[in-house]
Amino acid sequence: MKNQSSNKLLLHLFAGMFFITISTSVFAQIEVEPTGPLFSPESLITNVFLGDGVEVTNLTYVGSEQAVGYFTNGFDDIGIDRGIIISSGLATTAATANNAGGTTGNTTGPGTDVDLDAIATNGLEDISKYEITFIPTSDTLQFKYVFASEEYPEWACSGFNDVFGFFITGPNPSGGMYNGENVALVPDPADPTGTTFTNTPVTINNVNGNGPNPGAGCNFDYGVYYNDNAGSMTLTYDAYLDVFIAQAIVVPCEEYTIKLAVADSGDGNFDTSVFLEAKSFGTGALEVEIASISLDGTITEDCAQAVLTFELPNIAEADTPIDYTIIGTAENGVDYQDIPLDLFIAQGDTAVSVDVIAWEDGIVEGVESIGIDVQRDPCNRDTFWLFIRDN
Repeated sequence: MKNQSSNKLLLHLFAGMFFITISTSVFAQIEVEPTGPLFSPESLITNVFLGDGVEVTNLTYVGSEQAVGYFTNGFDDIGIDRGIIISSGLATTAATANNAGGTTGNTTGPGTDVDLDAIATNGLEDISKYEITFIPTSDTLQFKYVFASEEYPEWACSGFNDVFGFFITGPNPSGGMYNGENVALVPDPADPTGTTFTNTPVTINNVNGNGPNPGAGCNFDYGVYYNDNAGSMTLTYDAYLDVFIAQAIVVPCEEYTIKLAVADSGDGNFDTSVFLEAKSFGTGALEVEIASISLDGTITEDCAQAVLTFELPNIAEADTPIDYTIIGTAENGVDYQDIPLDLFIAQGDTAVSVDVIAWEDGIVEGVESIGIDVQRDPCNRDTFWLFIRDN
């Protein structure tokens, strides 16, 4: 009996270990890497946040270096897998258990900013802010973010209303200039794409879940976006909002500046953070790929071929012609199967592809070239090369 009991105990222990292993692999806890040897505040933007379709010409960060960091494994906690965090507290304490009203650590950022002051209901403390000067290559700047705060739910609709905003300055395609216009706006609940916006800024008072102290001036119209986080063992904030899109219509090839800022308001005890999705800051550009099965990226007459693909960052709203020419020593329709010169991406699609097949001509010609010279966006034209070898 003793041996049988020991066997049962071992079986239960093994089953428990198996369960723990499976659970750990299924659920990944958010982690935050602070600035230091791996990241500076500036490199978080250039190496993590920056996507396609923008050229950054200047970048500054003001605030405590402890208030920013690189987060990973965030999908289960906030709906974004990885990116950067900007906080009015210590960035690393975001990845700790929720304690129903505790703080996330004080920092020593400045206490005033003209744009945040304009939307705050009280004095500011612990400001963390980036200012990014950039040139867009397409007409729509977008990025994804999540707002989270320890001020929820107890201090919603009070003077302790931490603030943040994304303030853009530069030419307005509709006329005039953007002059620090806040593009952190609540999306229209009727639009499932999240790209139609109200005129309401994202703030604690404007988007909340009707907490225990509802006061005058509170707006419960957008509670559908509110996520209570009480009892979480992985994310410190009492609540966070859904993944939102910030968007601004811009003039390609013109220069803009955007400020990404967050601050405590009223006191520095309960902190607020914004999580920005990696590689989401951009306007997008036409992507061109020439894929072949050969190790050196070439094709061979009557043998290995390639696929030429043009791909947009978003679904085409109308048939979209591609501006390209074909150059090189190989002759289109003679040395290889004809590549049409009028390819377009159809409405509702994101890409179009065509096979590149070299014909066997029995002539020793050496390596021949095919160049695809394409307008990727209003500001840039690039050439992509493919080479043909004799069989």
